[in-house]
Amino acid sequence: MKKTIIALCLLSMFLVTVSGMVFAQEKIAIIFATGGLGDKSFNDSAYEGIERAKEELGIEYDYVEPEAIAEYETYLTQFAASGEYSLIISIGFDHADSVDLVSSRFPDQYFAIVDSIVEKDNVASYVFDEIQRGFLPGVAAAMMTSRTDDPRINSEKIIGVVGGMNIPLINKNIKGFAAGAKFVDPEIEVVHSYVGGWADPGKGKELAYSMVEQGADVIWGAAGRSGLGVINASIDKNVYSVGSNSDQSYLAPKNVLTNGMKYVNNTVFMAVKDIVEDKFEPGTYVLGFDSDAVGITKTLLSDDVYKEIMDIKEKVVAGEIDIEQYVEELE
Repeated sequence: MKKTIIALCLLSMFLVTVSGMVFAQEKIAIIFATGGLGDKSFNDSAYEGIERAKEELGIEYDYVEPEAIAEYETYLTQFAASGEYSLIISIGFDHADSVDLVSSRFPDQYFAIVDSIVEKDNVASYVFDEIQRGFLPGVAAAMMTSRTDDPRINSEKIIGVVGGMNIPLINKNIKGFAAGAKFVDPEIEVVHSYVGGWADPGKGKELAYSMVEQGADVIWGAAGRSGLGVINASIDKNVYSVGSNSDQSYLAPKNVLTNGMKYVNNTVFMAVKDIVEDKFEPGTYVLGFDSDAVGITKTLLSDDVYKEIMDIKEKVVAGEIDIEQYVEELE
């Protein structure tokens, strides 16, 4: 009888009940992008997702914060070699080479990568429609700079993007942003520049200053932690900024117009939930408006403007607005 009670206690510790369903407790490993936690952007959003999975799905997890890309392979190998984890999640496009290499060495281990594609039988790749992701912030910025008489808006019709790095992912963001702006007003000029890294707010601020001098009055910081410099510059120069990945409105309540959201939190939660429910399938998943993976926040947008932008989003989903048409016109 005593042995039975002990066994039942151990079993109850191993099983977690969630919304009436019982799951075996899973253990997950997550490797963040360089820049680490506290970026108030990509990594913090991923952390929110894994914390939600812990709370709602009862999983355990371990994580690391690499300081350099060269560390990714080592951490992936250590996690995989331990045999402890149902899923190892890499956050960020620059994990791709390391995930490709390590997943080949451990074919029985499941991996997930967010923001890049690794074509292996044991890897699920979650990427975002980056053109769509940039489109709505561009629409919002254009509406602000061309339609309002706000004292912080000048007559130049210039808006900008500070990108983290000159890579295809960020360039798609910029194209989407410019396409959204041209959709609203073909006369708007979109300027852009690159920080060259994800963890340099000082450089991001410097580049934003330069754009303000060129006449930009709304600037999007699509640059991870470096984008925090754009928000700081918007405070200093009394213009508008657009946050990135997470809701960064609280950093500058009077200056963050909206946020170009990439819901990494939902993506991480979805991957873990699939593992817990034994539904995990390797492959490539492209996430956009139709899966609510990208979008914007209302923040300082008026009710009418926000509604108009949401209507535009629905028309894109329905195929009534072709974003690529505006991208092609830019090129």
